[in-house]
Amino acid sequence: MAEIKYEYTYDVVVLGAGTAGAAAAIAAADLGAKVLVVEQFGSAGGSGSLGLVTPLMSNGIKDRPQCSYIGNEIIERLYQLDASDGNKRGYFDPMMLSIVLEEMLHERGVTMLYHTMVTGVDLEELQGHTGGAAEPARRKKHITGIRVCNISGNGIVHATKRYIDATGDAIVCDFASLPTLHGDEETHKNQPCSLRYMIGGVDVEAFWRYLAEMRNRAGLSSASGAQPATSSDTSQNGVAQTPPRPENFSDAVTSGERKRALKPIFLKAVEAGDLEEEDVLYWQFFTVPGRRDVLAFNCPEFFDIDDITNAEKQSFVQVQGKLRILRHLRFYRKYLPGFEHAYIAQISAMVGIREGRRAVTEYVFTTEDAFAWRKFDDAIAQSNYPVDVHGRSLRNHALSRDENEPRKYYEIPFRSLIVKGVDNLLVAGRNLGAEFVAQSSVRIIPTCRSLGEAAGIAAALSTNDGRIVRAEMEKKGAEFAK
Repeated sequence: MAEIKYEYTYDVVVLGAGTAGAAAAIAAADLGAKVLVVEQFGSAGGSGSLGLVTPLMSNGIKDRPQCSYIGNEIIERLYQLDASDGNKRGYFDPMMLSIVLEEMLHERGVTMLYHTMVTGVDLEELQGHTGGAAEPARRKKHITGIRVCNISGNGIVHATKRYIDATGDAIVCDFASLPTLHGDEETHKNQPCSLRYMIGGVDVEAFWRYLAEMRNRAGLSSASGAQPATSSDTSQNGVAQTPPRPENFSDAVTSGERKRALKPIFLKAVEAGDLEEEDVLYWQFFTVPGRRDVLAFNCPEFFDIDDITNAEKQSFVQVQGKLRILRHLRFYRKYLPGFEHAYIAQISAMVGIREGRRAVTEYVFTTEDAFAWRKFDDAIAQSNYPVDVHGRSLRNHALSRDENEPRKYYEIPFRSLIVKGVDNLLVAGRNLGAEFVAQSSVRIIPTCRSLGEAAGIAAALSTNDGRIVRAEMEKKGAEFAK
């Protein structure tokens, strides 16, 4: 066995500094815990920063309650830096998100161990019965340390209270040989992944005018994110004029029959050999606050990667994604007004994974729970975000079951963060215990922040009582719908 060159002991050890992990570390530190964060990259924020996943998606609840006091603080800090729209609609600058998170972690005294990978988990078995009378007795495990590796060599980190697996792919659970869920329950295939990027040097005003013109031609009111055209948007002779550009806007081209303003241009480019058919299946852009000549793109998307937890396939996406991005750039310069001097400003440092491994927890959140807008006594997050399963054809539809239900949102129980069979391990983020379709609704950044916040509070308090966790979240300013 490799020599252990260093050891760390903290109250709480968080594996992963992404959306959920950063929130977990901040929340635990706010309760006085000594916190260590282990992160494979050299930056905090995960999908939201390194993955360029912007903007935030709305949880679909009236007034957009964040269910996270940390989420509110992040939005406010970004707004003060002109890096967010500040109104919970979600537009933000990924680079500034990373810096803001590190500022918050530093202020709380959290220790960051960057460029460090998990390499193993040390366990001991405890006497104890984990199930009810009808379940066979079995031993519960206890993590005594997590092995890591970085430029300093091999080391081990210990938590005296709790470990939090916020790796996104339940890596700690996997190394501990704990059961995990993976992909669709029938096919076992993961959701498609993406490699997002940003294009700079764009004349956004010129592109907006062109987009508005194309939307008028298609009989669409205005670009996504703008207000519908009104009578003031037409001249005296009745000819449609370009509506004022909104502060932030977006648009998309997707498969299916829905009208898309730019789709004819994409199809023309495919016919000319400048794009491939896969480029028309899913393409989407967003403006970026604070970057006045930059657009962020939620593509290219890879539809046929069945197991994104495979290192070779992740590497394939990184390489082939860059080649596709270069193809996109050439297309923009040739076909889209405003892109004449465009350049690739940034490419995601990590693959945009929507769903990989998921933990088996004390309660696995179900698709039925989401569609039935189910409520729980130990709820620590709320959402009404739609089912969002990507593929060559989108499975994206609103959650609706009983229209007489006055509270049209579901809740996620804290038990979906408690890893089954281990007494000192929690999960947070998209690798929570959830069924495949349910996870497609849960996985958005605002919800994952709530899950991380809850896990951090529970770890610091050494409690598995979700009611205590929820009360502490609300005490610190987390907003929940009533």
